Amino acid sequence: MKYYGNSKDDVLKELSTSCVSGLSSNDVCERQKKYGLNEFSVKEEGSFLKDVIDALKEPMIVVLIFAAVISAAIGEYSDAIGIVCAICLGVGIGLVTEGKSKKAAEELSKLTENIDVKVLRDGKVQQIPKSQLVPGDIVFIETGDMAPADGRLIDSINLKVREDMLTGESDDVTKKHDVIIGMEKVLSKSGVIEQEPIPAKQINMIFTGTLVAYGRGTMVVTAIGDNTEMGKIAQNISGVEEEMTPLQVKLGNLGSLISKLSGALAGLLFIFMMVKMVTGGVLNVDTSGFMPFLESIGPAKTAFTVCIALIVAAVPEGLPTLVNMTLAVTMNKMAKINALVTKKEACETIGSVSVICSDKTGTLTQNRMTVETVYVDGKYVEDSSYKSSSYFTENCLLNSTADIEKDGDSFKYLGSATECALLLYNLDKDYRKIRHESEIIIQKPFNSQLKRMTTIIKSDNDTVALLKGAPEVILERCNFIQKDNSIVELTDEIRQEVLAEIQKLQVKSMRALGFAYVVMEEAMLEACAEAEGEVTGGDFVFSGFVGIRDPLRPDVKESVEIAHKAGVQVKMLTGDNINTARAIGLELGLLDGGKKAVESSYIDTLTDEELRNEIGDIGIVARSKPDTKMRIVNALQRNEEVVAVTGDGINDAPALSKADVGIAMGISGTEVSKSAADIILTDDSFSTIVRGIEWGRGIYENFQRFIQFQLTVNIVAFLIAIISQLMGKEMPFTTIQLLWVNIIMDGPPALALGLEPVRRHVLDKKPINRKANIISNTMKVTILMNGLYMIAILLLQQNFNILGASEAEKETVMFSIFAFSALLNAFNCREFGFDSIVQNLTKNTIFLKIIAGTAVFQIICTMLFKSFFNTVPLSFVMWVKVIAFSASIIVVNEIVKFIGRKVRN
Repeated sequence: MKYYGNSKDDVLKELSTSCVSGLSSNDVCERQKKYGLNEFSVKEEGSFLKDVIDALKEPMIVVLIFAAVISAAIGEYSDAIGIVCAICLGVGIGLVTEGKSKKAAEELSKLTENIDVKVLRDGKVQQIPKSQLVPGDIVFIETGDMAPADGRLIDSINLKVREDMLTGESDDVTKKHDVIIGMEKVLSKSGVIEQEPIPAKQINMIFTGTLVAYGRGTMVVTAIGDNTEMGKIAQNISGVEEEMTPLQVKLGNLGSLISKLSGALAGLLFIFMMVKMVTGGVLNVDTSGFMPFLESIGPAKTAFTVCIALIVAAVPEGLPTLVNMTLAVTMNKMAKINALVTKKEACETIGSVSVICSDKTGTLTQNRMTVETVYVDGKYVEDSSYKSSSYFTENCLLNSTADIEKDGDSFKYLGSATECALLLYNLDKDYRKIRHESEIIIQKPFNSQLKRMTTIIKSDNDTVALLKGAPEVILERCNFIQKDNSIVELTDEIRQEVLAEIQKLQVKSMRALGFAYVVMEEAMLEACAEAEGEVTGGDFVFSGFVGIRDPLRPDVKESVEIAHKAGVQVKMLTGDNINTARAIGLELGLLDGGKKAVESSYIDTLTDEELRNEIGDIGIVARSKPDTKMRIVNALQRNEEVVAVTGDGINDAPALSKADVGIAMGISGTEVSKSAADIILTDDSFSTIVRGIEWGRGIYENFQRFIQFQLTVNIVAFLIAIISQLMGKEMPFTTIQLLWVNIIMDGPPALALGLEPVRRHVLDKKPINRKANIISNTMKVTILMNGLYMIAILLLQQNFNILGASEAEKETVMFSIFAFSALLNAFNCREFGFDSIVQNLTKNTIFLKIIAGTAVFQIICTMLFKSFFNTVPLSFVMWVKVIAFSASIIVVNEIVKFIGRKVRN
């Protein structure tokens, strides 16, 4: 049954229950067996072993495992152990941050547990744990209660519910038991179709987890546990599969490419060397027996060892460790800018974000109704210090049942958000003291039918009735209007002028609230008492009106503009009505460029393919639902966008989990949204997201710096080996020397590049495409040119001995030139394209210290571990020559960049 679309009597009949006696004990037992407990089920997670196996299947990890096996096979056990340690470190850090879906589902399960609810059973009102509720139970709710299940209202008195955590609707929702909600008609491309109204429009229904802000009511439980609206969200969170981040995909592709290329080149080199040995008579294969065969292929061991060493040297085994260490350092740094990262990959992924799907309430706005405009006594006033002649202050403070509570630097609203806004406006007045000292004769709470609230007070010797509510309703009760200290007749002309001013507020997404008063005569007071607080007759005086709205965060407009300049689209997905959403969107520029605002009901009429085609032209989605947000995120991702989703409510949790980067509000956000997110903003500031994007882009560039640095070394090692064979010369480096340079360059210098400060220009570029190669065309040119230069100086030394090394020193000098030219090339890798290294030379002091330390370490190892590296000690003068010759790679780069800048300009 569509409970919202049927009368309460039909619903009670369908559920076989009674509003007089409730369910019997036998009914409860039978239904508990059938429906189970009123709890969310938690999806079973895989075992720890399965998680480890899945982590080891990542492409880069597979390449590293292969490298470790090969290193062990050729006897390089220390290198194999180092690679295994890198694998363990990378996998270990990854597993620590896994399982956010499970955690989010657990938070949902805990959210409403241990709540006692009042129910009617066996004709008696009882208190039972929330978990024991079953469909058909009659439940009583009142101000301050959290709804324990989904239910159809069968009775209500001035009932208002806060549903923002479920629907995103910032206003308190007035609930009515005596209405029937019909199917919603929506205009689609194929014509008018009917569909179910979204939860925000089902005003005769109560949903689990929402809060009763005002009044009281009675409901019959229609759904419990996983079958509630909140339960469906929990299942969506549990069902979201973790997808590889753009960074993981690109690094995986890079690892696969390196392994394939290095394997193919090493295989060709091995074949070339074997053919050369056979044709030169060095290798004569004896097939007379197994042992003679092994002895005869002994000379091939050298070729095999060299080729395997090249494969191992080509694999950037330090990359996973570098990624994890860099992200760990960045997590700490981002925490200092109020972005708490819960999933390390999000540090980088946020830099690739091309679309931000933002919630409105609590994200773009402050989630706090605030008085923006005050029109009293015939004029606009600036602040609450104005002394009103029309009981305006009394109407705000006494004609109210709300409270506000100091909570750190902000205030907690208790009761109607609209009434709380009036109290906050009059913060310079002690409303509790005024209420205590005032004599309130009668108070009639806000009535959704009458759309007004009435309070009668004693003021000096007068009895005054205070009225506040919908301006058009209040104006109908008034015959006069206050103008300064005078009371004048409220003519039709003045009435239209006031209404015109109120309409100006509504265009600006403000809610208008009108005020009036009348000094009562004794007869009026007696009639009022007989009418149960309803003031009949009397010449009410219109005091004025106020404009109330949920204000934008102070820095959000500027942040949205910065995001747009950085090529990042901002879309607003809100539970509010379309008029409010459009007004906010216009103020933020979200509808610029022909973007349109639609309701989620329109999105529901589109197929997935149609949504993919249209989502680029949609800037705002109003009345947004959790499943709508999920569809939008999925459509954007299928369009190759990298999507960030911001939110603070339970309704945002599924989309936060699905997004490439889920961003939750740390102050106003629910525990569920925080658990589902990758990043939590501890200051709830949208500008922090933009700063996070800046950091993320900086990290991406740092990974590119490392890759550019590492691949240059790999290319040199491969080409030197190939050129040496083609020239008929021995490989100038031993296997140990190759592995050493590879390992030492994978270590400290690479980490130093990973800590480069973020460049200011990163927000001037467009976002990196999800499928873009992590090695840009500019990087390819730089890698090739620097690699060829390093090969050139090595060949110059090998063939012409331009440094004047003795016969004994030649091999050591070659090894040292290779090591130092590779090390000093790190300076060139700090900048891309034609940018000079001079402008940021001293901005990364850690880099300078690490390069200097690595250089000293290289010299010490070469001098002390002569037999291990097959080297000889070099003189001080020779070390100066080696370092100066190697440093020429920096000088030549700067000259080329200078010429390039001149030509470009």
